Amino acid sequence: MILGLHLLAFVLYATAWVLQLQGFRGGREPGISGVRVVGGGLAVHAAGLLLYALSYRSLPLVGLGPASSSLALFISLFVLAASVRTDLRAAGLFLLPLVLLLLGEAVVVGIEPTGRQIAFRGPWFVLHVSAIFIGFAGLAAASAASIMYVFQFRALKRKTFGSVFGFFPALDSLDRLNKVGLAVGFPALSVGLLAGWSWTLTFGRGLALDNPGTILGIVTWAAYLVAIAARSRPGPRGERAAVISVVAFLVTLVAFLALRITAGEAGFFL
Repeated sequence: MILGLHLLAFVLYATAWVLQLQGFRGGREPGISGVRVVGGGLAVHAAGLLLYALSYRSLPLVGLGPASSSLALFISLFVLAASVRTDLRAAGLFLLPLVLLLLGEAVVVGIEPTGRQIAFRGPWFVLHVSAIFIGFAGLAAASAASIMYVFQFRALKRKTFGSVFGFFPALDSLDRLNKVGLAVGFPALSVGLLAGWSWTLTFGRGLALDNPGTILGIVTWAAYLVAIAARSRPGPRGERAAVISVVAFLVTLVAFLALRITAGEAGFFL
């Protein structure tokens, strides 16, 4: 049943993305139908994770499959929140593929407990993981806005009023989404990292700087700190801030892929 709900959510998210692609190819703003499909996928997805929690009496935060699904849920929440505003519905064009990749990974590896006992658990662990997931989701939304901003800005500069101009939101809307994503994601990531480090220091385990998850958190935090600093600099900042946010996303993505490849089975993480 849990797997079935996840598969249905995957189909609904994929359908919503296809609707986004059709709108982009036609050069027209996304319609309300895609929003409804995303909402349906989110509801089914949440039901699947709730059933997981009830069945295993454990939050879906441990293990590659459950954690991937939970992160996908947080990102899809940002997709739906952005879609409520007509001028930001196009954000799903870049965010939904992330949701599909994470949810697809969860389905492939299995959405079930690993059976591995971890020392770090309880309320602090829930705060640690949940805050980091919210942080990654917010920063992903900020990065999606930045990517669209760069495309839209250059299309306007070249006066090529094609699909990008007709489908992507206005520059002010994209800049606002980038600002909100950073405002939500960066503090949440900071809280998640601090919660984890506080626990490790309290119990004398050190900062675990050799842990792949810790390395990724630090790299992501530093990259987006630079993006926030770029926004705070005086003078015109629209394109500059957007480009730096895109670079921050690419740095995080490269670090993630490198760590996933080199971590090995024992260090498997999101």
